[in-house]
Amino acid sequence: MPDSASQTTPHPEPAPAPDQPERSAEAARDAARRMYGPPRAWALVLLSPAPVLAYGVPVIVAAIVATVIGLSIVPRDSLVIVNANLTELVSTPEELLAAAIASILLCAGHAFGITAATHSLIANTTDSSLPAFAAWNRAARRPGLVALAFAGALAVAVAAVAASVALVIAPLWAIGGLVVALIVLIVVAPLLLAWPQLVLRSTSWGQALARGWRSGKVVVSGRAEERTPRVNLIIATVVVGGLGVGLRLLAGLMPQSLLSAMVAVALGIVVPAALVLVLTAVAVRAVIVREESRARVGTQPIVPLSAFSWAEKKSDAGTRAGALVGLVVLLVPALLAAPLALVNPWGFASYSAATVPVVWDSADITAVGDRSGVLSVLGGEETTVTFCGASECSVELEPGSILGSGIAGTPDNHLLFAQWMPQKGQGSTPDRFELQVLASDADELEAWGTKSSPDAPPKGDAVPGTRTVLSGYDAYFSGGDSVYARSNRRLTAAAISTDGDHPVIAAIARPGLNSINTDVLIYFCNDDACTTSTERRVPVSWRGGESTVATLDVAVMADGTAVVTLVDARDSRDPDVVPLRVISASVSSEPRIETPETSATDPDDTSYDTTFGARIERGADGMPVILSRAESQTDMRMFTCLTVDCAEYDATDIPSGLNIPSDQSSLSRDTLISQMRTPTFAIDATGRPLIARVDVQSRSLDLLSCVDKLCTNSTSTRLATLEFDDDLYLASGLALGLAADQRPVIAVGGRRVGADTDHPRWTGTVLECSDARCGLD
Repeated sequence: MPDSASQTTPHPEPAPAPDQPERSAEAARDAARRMYGPPRAWALVLLSPAPVLAYGVPVIVAAIVATVIGLSIVPRDSLVIVNANLTELVSTPEELLAAAIASILLCAGHAFGITAATHSLIANTTDSSLPAFAAWNRAARRPGLVALAFAGALAVAVAAVAASVALVIAPLWAIGGLVVALIVLIVVAPLLLAWPQLVLRSTSWGQALARGWRSGKVVVSGRAEERTPRVNLIIATVVVGGLGVGLRLLAGLMPQSLLSAMVAVALGIVVPAALVLVLTAVAVRAVIVREESRARVGTQPIVPLSAFSWAEKKSDAGTRAGALVGLVVLLVPALLAAPLALVNPWGFASYSAATVPVVWDSADITAVGDRSGVLSVLGGEETTVTFCGASECSVELEPGSILGSGIAGTPDNHLLFAQWMPQKGQGSTPDRFELQVLASDADELEAWGTKSSPDAPPKGDAVPGTRTVLSGYDAYFSGGDSVYARSNRRLTAAAISTDGDHPVIAAIARPGLNSINTDVLIYFCNDDACTTSTERRVPVSWRGGESTVATLDVAVMADGTAVVTLVDARDSRDPDVVPLRVISASVSSEPRIETPETSATDPDDTSYDTTFGARIERGADGMPVILSRAESQTDMRMFTCLTVDCAEYDATDIPSGLNIPSDQSSLSRDTLISQMRTPTFAIDATGRPLIARVDVQSRSLDLLSCVDKLCTNSTSTRLATLEFDDDLYLASGLALGLAADQRPVIAVGGRRVGADTDHPRWTGTVLECSDARCGLD
């Protein structure tokens, strides 16, 4: 309202002249079209389904074909599926071939799609339309343009690969080169306007490039353009690229899962497709504005171009859902990623993985209900238990012992601990090693654990459950040693088995560092909590070495006989040390001791081996099966016992595959020996052993599947590549167990390369295979 107008006397609006017709919607649109030019670039892309469909379908088809061909070419052990995400373990020539084929197919899909989409975008600028099928038909008739787009896309792909290689070889020079390349791209960006001109056939190649270059600093007068095409192209790149980077950063915050895999695939296709279409739309609009401005008549800002003969006269701009139809097409690979990861038709090893703080060199796994309990022991310092399922693990629990311990789970979600507990004497009462069994409900244990911070796990006698004292030894020390000394990890070992009707516990302890005469204790429990039991004692001479779960192990055979394996360390003072004993006993029979022949040990060997030992399982025929690694040896030996007491057996050597130097006293060999892991295996419902091992040279975690119960031959697959923490050389545990449904579960002291975790100093990994035998035959 003018300032001089009265504030109290309203003026009625003048009535329209009776002979002046109202302006139609079409006339208003035509007037706006003449004033402001074609629709903006974002409208060309988003308000019509045709451009995204025309571009997206060929690209998606090429991506699917490339994926099928690529995954069919690469070796099975070069890729794994981790938490539903496809992960590379090692580069192979087949992968390079697959990458080359995929690049060619994707460039071809892009070339055909962008040629079709450009025709559709051009039609949208003239208030007409070109559906996707018609756009593909136009592209098929323009093989020269498709070839040009293919050559350009292939050149970009080659440049990207070269930049990636340069960043690895010479990062500083590569960064400098990328900065220069960015400046060059900004300068030559207007040359992109040559592409729509070639599609329109409005000029020759040379003229198209010349016009595009000149347009870089020209703004069409009127309201059709506010900025030069160069600036518009830069803005489009920054906006779409910035959104893409932001979405990728947000996606990176998601834990690895099936959803994160789908999001990664979706972003890998949608963001590049959006960038290509928006940049093409910017170039198309700039060319059409200049074509129309050259047809200027009188004072009219522009003269809109007529619809092209190959376009449909009716516009589809504003069609319901618009570009969402094309977006759904672009999401097809992401939607297919879920069933492909679950079905896994290519047979890649597939598992869920979780990172835990540490897996010490004495580790074990047992099924507890529908989860797995992971025991990790650093003798003389700590014992922890973690419940793991899928890709998550609970807070670490400390059940109170710092000495030899064993665990065993039950199908009804209970966990049993066999523990040597240090007891400090008072006055004239000597220190003691006390053998206890603790029976706890897993849910109560986890609830107890969540009451405390993960950085300060709950511990001590407050752990819920039924605790029973089975036995004890008076312990005698001299000097500054005590019952709590870390060196006491050499003095105790315990194991527990729930294979029979009730648990069976085996244990051994030396009363002091200077005593080697002791007993192997075997307890046949009368109930599931082992509140009462029957004891068997077997006298032995035992030096122990660095005690782990492989020092002493127990399994219960089909007839109720408990079979115990006990290993001993070599000693220069005692050449008659028995490296492996097999002790069998039952409630009603006298114990027997057999000594299977292990690999010979060089008495002059000086390597430091803390993880040698033996593990025992009940075979499918009800007889013992033992996997042993002798001290300072890299190869393992499997004993398939023919009798319950293992007086007769078949032995199979299982090579480590390591390249051991011929010089047996070399430092490199000693280093390899010091990094070896405890032997660990399991026997599933097929009756054939599964063996986990770590290749310390390639730092890979491998799973071996025996072809028969004797393991005369085996197939293997690499499950993960590991990062070792050299500062935590005792964090080198390895354990293999079976979940309740027979799927392998592995705990390993080593951080999985590519692990997704918020704790960069956590060095343990727990894997749970998605299939029986982890997909191996």
